[in-house]
Amino acid sequence: MQITELVWKLFLILLPGVVSTLMARYINTNKQYSTFEFIIYSATLGIATFVVMELGCSLFWIIYSIFFKKIVLTWCLNLSIWNYFVDGHKALNKNELFISYLLAVPIGFIWGFIVSKKVFIKLLKKLKWTTRYGDEDVWSFYLNSPDTTWVYLHHKKENRTYFGRIRAYSESTEKREILLEDVIVYTTDTWIEQYQSNVVYLELENFDFSIETPKPVKNDNNTEN
Repeated sequence: MQITELVWKLFLILLPGVVSTLMARYINTNKQYSTFEFIIYSATLGIATFVVMELGCSLFWIIYSIFFKKIVLTWCLNLSIWNYFVDGHKALNKNELFISYLLAVPIGFIWGFIVSKKVFIKLLKKLKWTTRYGDEDVWSFYLNSPDTTWVYLHHKKENRTYFGRIRAYSESTEKREILLEDVIVYTTDTWIEQYQSNVVYLELENFDFSIETPKPVKNDNNTEN
């Protein structure tokens, strides 16, 4: 088998993992992967796709055998793709590859949801096996919190405070950028209103800023504003 054919077949096998990883990025937009991590995630999610297919086939034959007594269940693997891992000269099943590409999309979204919601971290914290809040830095953790919507952003060098609703912010590995909407700008030392703006883009350098979340104020009906 020529090296070009081998590379092409490996590409076809790993492609479901690549698709799943890309789909996960749409859900978990603040997660950056290095080249090594991308390869590992792609390989792992690719194998996971074929494992899900194998379990699906096994479940199908179990249910089928319940209604059709003539079917005799035997302990074996259903997908021919496993034979390729043992003997690289085996031909790839095009139908299995096509189904794996389709299945890779929902698997990627599910994995992205699990990572973005920190399901594993929350489970480990509940079991008291870790005290970590996640893989991202405090910048992403704070701004990605559901409780962080309206903020006071103090720009120390400019002596300005921006009060507005977070519309977007940069990822943790990039320079600090934030986009606020429905903004009111004050002078920080006197709290005198300067102007209002629909949208304000800020590029925050040298960490010369701080962000606060306003505390909800309860009215006479004991509801928060």
